[in-house]
Amino acid sequence: MKTRLKRLAYLGIPAVVIAICSEQPSCATPIPLLSPVAAEWKLGSPQVCSQPVPAELRIWSGTTHARRACRAEYDGLPPMSLTIYYMPGWPGATAFDALQRWRIQPGKMAFYKGPYFGVVESPQAGRNALNRFTVAVVSTLPGGAEFHW
Repeated sequence: MKTRLKRLAYLGIPAVVIAICSEQPSCATPIPLLSPVAAEWKLGSPQVCSQPVPAELRIWSGTTHARRACRAEYDGLPPMSLTIYYMPGWPGATAFDALQRWRIQPGKMAFYKGPYFGVVESPQAGRNALNRFTVAVVSTLPGGAEFHW
């Protein structure tokens, strides 16, 4: 009986530590600092990150399970706004799932790469400018499967 309790303790304690740690900003995988330059656009001000994700950044059901979100404004012609979500897939939806739920909208482009889902916005930008900016941002994120539209 004591041996069984010891085994449970050996398994239970690490499980509790992992569960608690995964919710802490210091333990969870952070969103990487966004690149200060994306193609011809430059970061206009420091990114603002939130954990947990505030309601105003949960723009539709695809981002409900995001663990963290960061927003950044890029200066250029035209200016671009970037919102990136960290979606590790446990518990809940993944970045791929969020992209599948995305609906194409004028002045916006969505992407995912690994556990990151992002939305690029610029009402003044054409499809080519949005695509150029998005490709530049995606290239700076850590490895993983990727797609954008």
